[in-house]
Amino acid sequence: MTIKEIAEKFNISVATVSKALNGSNDIADETKKTVCDYAESVGYRSRKSMTINGRVAVLWGKGEKKDGANYEVYRSFRETAERARYVVIPDVVTDDFRLNDYLAYNHLYGALLLDINFNSPVYSQLKKARYPIVLFDNYVTGNDKVSGIGSDNIHSIEEAVDYLVSLDHKGIAFLGGERASLVGAERLAGYVLGLARNSIEYRYDLTYFGDYSMKAGADAADYFLQNKKEFSAIVCASDSMAIGFIDRMRGAGKKIPEDYSVIGYDDLKTVRNAEYNLSTVRQDFDLIGERAFHILESTMKGLSAQRATVGCTLITRGSTQQKQ
Repeated sequence: MTIKEIAEKFNISVATVSKALNGSNDIADETKKTVCDYAESVGYRSRKSMTINGRVAVLWGKGEKKDGANYEVYRSFRETAERARYVVIPDVVTDDFRLNDYLAYNHLYGALLLDINFNSPVYSQLKKARYPIVLFDNYVTGNDKVSGIGSDNIHSIEEAVDYLVSLDHKGIAFLGGERASLVGAERLAGYVLGLARNSIEYRYDLTYFGDYSMKAGADAADYFLQNKKEFSAIVCASDSMAIGFIDRMRGAGKKIPEDYSVIGYDDLKTVRNAEYNLSTVRQDFDLIGERAFHILESTMKGLSAQRATVGCTLITRGSTQQKQ
């Protein structure tokens, strides 16, 4: 593949292709991205790109996303890796996926794994991984090539419970994530510990588990309404679930926060508007993605795996208030 052939492919000049491949700032970003992505896909390397340090993968456990927590981590990881002159290859884990074979065949130095739980087909392969791996919101022991990174889930949920208690809420429900995941277990533990240190008895019937989706939030609202569960506040393990919960409760004639104070988790842009004005736990996705790459790079250079946690910030908005 030559520059001339790439130019003919997109009906642009050879000079424009050359500028795109060499990172020139006097052509449109969209054109630059289109040319560079195509060149990479057909294996073309400019003189400048020959100086790359290597190739790493971002592997999605449940399909590549264009928004949400996993996407924000991916975006930050990719930007950090590209600044360090690594090529980032996104892909999706399939049922017959073989991690070591995949990385070897595609000449990849390591990978970041997103949206992986204990039941994912690749999870059981991690202890025998021969290449550096970083897991977001998960962790394994027994392999010094596999690192983990995520938010300080336990303490951040404890802080959310503390805040609700400070508003005189005692009946506090919990909308948890997948039980087959480390992050789901950690956020549940934070909820239980938060109740315990405020002398509030844990009630299993005020706990509902979902998959971090809006539908899970709506299903939780239906469960609580149909079973006439009494509580005045709820902590949700994701903003999406909080939104689904709020929408369904409003559809049933309930008011937020007058009837239920609601706290989410993530601080996605969609929850900051007036419609939801959601109190939430803010994850620092930029820092998580940046650190994930640096951990992966250090492991690729021979250092041992590590587990890192990044602190969160409780953001209080209009979805919570003093209990009436």
